[in-house]
Amino acid sequence: MMDTEVDAPKDSKDPQIADRIKDEVRIYFYPKVVFLLPTFIFCLLAASYLQFAGGESVVDEEVAAEVAADAEQAASEEASANTPEITVTVIFLCIFTLNLVVLGFDFPSNRFIALIAFLFLGIAVIWILSRENPELLGAISDFLASFKPAANATFYWILTFMLGILFAFVFLARSLDYWIIRPNEAIHVYGLPRHKKRYSAPHMRFEMEVNDVFELMWPFKAGRLYIRPTNEKQQYVLDNVMHVHKINDRANEILSALQVQVRDDAEV
Repeated sequence: MMDTEVDAPKDSKDPQIADRIKDEVRIYFYPKVVFLLPTFIFCLLAASYLQFAGGESVVDEEVAAEVAADAEQAASEEASANTPEITVTVIFLCIFTLNLVVLGFDFPSNRFIALIAFLFLGIAVIWILSRENPELLGAISDFLASFKPAANATFYWILTFMLGILFAFVFLARSLDYWIIRPNEAIHVYGLPRHKKRYSAPHMRFEMEVNDVFELMWPFKAGRLYIRPTNEKQQYVLDNVMHVHKINDRANEILSALQVQVRDDAEV
């Protein structure tokens, strides 16, 4: 008599199936603050540039004390109109504003990206025209020409340090709540001290959702995962999972690692 049994033996004749059975994937998810990474990178680059490239200081008291005549003061202000600090700060404000837009809103289609890009391009064109041809835009040009924000290297070093500490805490905190997916079970690890809740892997539902095309861009490639364990009404929502496509495909591949063993039993 021939019997067919579905099981997961420890030793498999197929090395590929055996590797898949032993494998696992860990799913970490993050708060929205991780999307401030572009601002952190720019602050680090700006601080390094202003520190080591010899940029002029925003407020130089010694120079201000030496300049006594009104004409000399006006010439000094005109010469410092395009200091490295001003240029770097304008770029910083644009990147930081775009970061806040990404944090505050979801952009489910590429049309929103085109809209944001068009708005930023329009603002940049107006700002350049106001500096090259002040009489072209009248009062608007005068206002934009007088807009000269500036920050020195110390400001960017402080921001770099603050954001670096924040990202370090985020990275450490991710180990307080994450999932482990294996072929035979799913484990939810959470809390301090550690708590583990195990679920049966067969028939577990995985769903992926991408609501923001900005978050899906490199280097994040982030999205949302829905996990519904077997025989459970509760659904777990994991926001901001990095490399969500890769994680989703890998988890489904591991959960599909079932083995069918056919063996001959003795005839009765």
